[in-house]
Amino acid sequence: MTSLTHPPALRPGDGVYVCSPAGPVTPEILKPGIELLEQWGLDVVVDEAIYQRRPPYGYLAGDDQMRHRALMRAWRHPDCRAIICSRGGYGAMRLLPMLDLDELVDNPKLFVGFSDITALHLYLAGIGGLATLHGPVIKSLRMHTGDDPHQSGQRLKEALFATTDPPRFTGMRTVRGGTASGPVYGGNLSLVVPLLASPYRPSFDGAILVLEDVDEQDYRIDRLLTALRLADDADLGGLVLGEFSDLPDAFVSPDQVDDFLQMLGAEFDCPVVAGAPVGHESRNHAFPVGVQAELDADAGTLTFESHAATPHDAH
Repeated sequence: MTSLTHPPALRPGDGVYVCSPAGPVTPEILKPGIELLEQWGLDVVVDEAIYQRRPPYGYLAGDDQMRHRALMRAWRHPDCRAIICSRGGYGAMRLLPMLDLDELVDNPKLFVGFSDITALHLYLAGIGGLATLHGPVIKSLRMHTGDDPHQSGQRLKEALFATTDPPRFTGMRTVRGGTASGPVYGGNLSLVVPLLASPYRPSFDGAILVLEDVDEQDYRIDRLLTALRLADDADLGGLVLGEFSDLPDAFVSPDQVDDFLQMLGAEFDCPVVAGAPVGHESRNHAFPVGVQAELDADAGTLTFESHAATPHDAH
């Protein structure tokens, strides 16, 4: 990747299409998120394919070809300005060999999601050079309506419309001091590591990696982070640890999780911070993937140089 393409930011009245590249959903769990987007003045279009299930087990929103067709239907639609995934779950990586990066980058849309959607962020931003937005999915937006103490809904709105300065994470804990600059990749640790040996993720050499996870055993997190630390072309410029929530209480008790993560993070030979506002709980601040950023681990800050989307006054 030699350059980064930024899709245009949204304006009120723009079309936002909802797709399910991974797991299935029901209309009820999407309703609060859709209503929030409509309150922001967006025209939300839901592809009926998101409610499908692949038989006989039903953990995918239809078979791979169906999910791919739904994604491309949205991407090719002239009224579509952004695609926000309905949920994560599992299945996005199964679509990677089907994607035509040239077509996607030549017709840039703002692509939004997290968790299992990490696989698509790594490919689109890291290999295709299309800046994407790691942020809440439609299903999780219901956590950010009303009185949101962490303002994750507001952060997503600012990122979609690019109406503020680029994001800046502050108040993170220093694990290993130092500074770094580089492109930001990452998302869900359980998706990053399985893609290490594939052609669908970028080199992490010199990159700043933001990681989070949910419902993983403590020793599995150790295994995943160790695999990342030992991987070829993963000489990280910096490591940013977000929330690792709902860990089953096997060897590390809930009140030891922060210390456990900092112990594992300290094994990396780069600046490392913990406590980033990214994860599966109510605190899930949107951040651009592929964009350059500055990590100051001593100050506990991560400063992005731009939004994923290009503000309209910048054209």
